[in-house]
Amino acid sequence: MLNLVSLLVAAALVSLHCSYEANAAIEHPKIIVSNNLEPNSLPAPRRRLLREYLTVSEPPPATVKHVAGTPLVLPCVAYGKPAPSISWLKNGVPVSDFEEDSNEVFAVHPSSIARIISKLVVPSASNGDVFTCVASSGVIEKTASSTVYTEEVQDDVLSLPAEPVITASYGDVLQVMGSSVTLPCRTYSATDSKLYWIDNNGNPVYENQRFKTLPSGDLRITGLVFEDMGDYTCTVKNLYGEDSSTTFLYPFRN
Repeated sequence: MLNLVSLLVAAALVSLHCSYEANAAIEHPKIIVSNNLEPNSLPAPRRRLLREYLTVSEPPPATVKHVAGTPLVLPCVAYGKPAPSISWLKNGVPVSDFEEDSNEVFAVHPSSIARIISKLVVPSASNGDVFTCVASSGVIEKTASSTVYTEEVQDDVLSLPAEPVITASYGDVLQVMGSSVTLPCRTYSATDSKLYWIDNNGNPVYENQRFKTLPSGDLRITGLVFEDMGDYTCTVKNLYGEDSSTTFLYPFRN
């Protein structure tokens, strides 16, 4: 059974998308006048150009207190068209310069509308470090920053390995039928971990001609059909716990 909340979110994204198009039409009207029209003839319809947009709906906290020596997780959520991606900066420098694979990107389809959830895992930070969420969609880019203030850890506090964290996933994604979509599931784990997907019918995803789990953990679905609509859940586990993220996929007609 489809999740009513997910359907409402999808409807909201479509409504928002339509409102952007309507505003674009109002702000940039185009009136074509021709003196050479034949009687009872109309100009050929012009194909609409769908407008790109991007919003950081849930930025990381402006300031955060962090206990030195413990991991820190900074969230950032954005939605837009085409499906946005999120990368991170530390004091103005890409996080990938400090840690490998922290700013991985994934291909998106130009028709896609999506809400992306990103979590930056910071193994250690210094007092006053500034971490910036950089959301990108097409040529649009928006940022939001968080300043970290550290607190000294007590000597008798024992630091243990932590459960894994899903660092990038879609909350919702709408994409045209017939195209191929990639549902991201990027993870962080200090120890060995295992990842698996559950499809929209509640069954484990096994690789076939249309479904494939990529080495990155992302799920690739080719030739989208309406029957693919529903929730897809990615779960990652290690010895200390697990984390899950569910993506609502809505294929639509062009």
